[in-house]
Amino acid sequence: LTLIGFIIRLINLQVFDVDLYRARAVDNFTNEISVPAPRGIIYDRNGYILARNVAAYNIVITPANLPVDDSDIQRIYRELSDLIGVPVGGPVTDESLEEAKLFAACVPGPGIGQLVALQDTLAPYSPVKIQCNVSEEVARIVEEKRVDWPGVSVEIEPIRDYPTGSLTAHLIGFLGPIPAALEDELRAKGFIPNRDKIGYAGVETSLQDILAGRNGLRVVQVDVAGQEIRNLEPPIAPVPGSNVYLTIDTRLQAAAEATLQEEIRFWNTYFGQIRISSGVIIAINPKTGEILAMVSYPNYENNRLSRII
Repeated sequence: LTLIGFIIRLINLQVFDVDLYRARAVDNFTNEISVPAPRGIIYDRNGYILARNVAAYNIVITPANLPVDDSDIQRIYRELSDLIGVPVGGPVTDESLEEAKLFAACVPGPGIGQLVALQDTLAPYSPVKIQCNVSEEVARIVEEKRVDWPGVSVEIEPIRDYPTGSLTAHLIGFLGPIPAALEDELRAKGFIPNRDKIGYAGVETSLQDILAGRNGLRVVQVDVAGQEIRNLEPPIAPVPGSNVYLTIDTRLQAAAEATLQEEIRFWNTYFGQIRISSGVIIAINPKTGEILAMVSYPNYENNRLSRII
């Protein structure tokens, strides 16, 4: 009876359930990697840049590429800690790993050892961020020490930069993470939550579809540890977002802001107390309807938002 049971089970596996297990096997060794598309640049009417992409340098460690000897690993952790200010961390325990799971990438809290150990249990061939947005000098030092620090490298990540800052913040807006309410909708369009960002205000949100472009895609074969082996399909290159030219004149915008602030100061001085704390100036070409300047006071610094969220 036992032999008959084994034979029936073998027939089920190799005949009736073959498609199911073949599909599961393909899922196990197939991985889809989204390639982010560069976001479009925003210019004023004279070609002055109002929003662009600049490089941010992140220090990352790939657990699988670290040395075998634990003493060499600890030496790397100590030397890296002295350079970037992230603590090495205490002994790696189940409790410390559970605590590390509660922190987002580059948020102060877990030590280097905990971050790497946690990543080693999840995907040892994928890098884990240790410190984000370091200076170019620190990034250069890390690159120079790659021979002495195997497994440690610099990841270049684009972040949004606004050269005119608060002067045009109300117009341009800023980028932020994909909210939970829009995850399904944007995931269907190829966006990746917790990586890609979308516009939250101003032109960044009103022209989101034009500026965002379309992410690329790589379908690769991976081994059991997550290491890439080969491409299974021809890669699809990302489509960069389109650049946008606004009707705004940055020089007129600056002049309008200075005029508004001076007017507010004058009347507050005249009355001997703060009676005016906000105001707006809009300059329009009456022949074409083009908005040449749009100043709102008080303002905010959108560069700070682009780097902290």
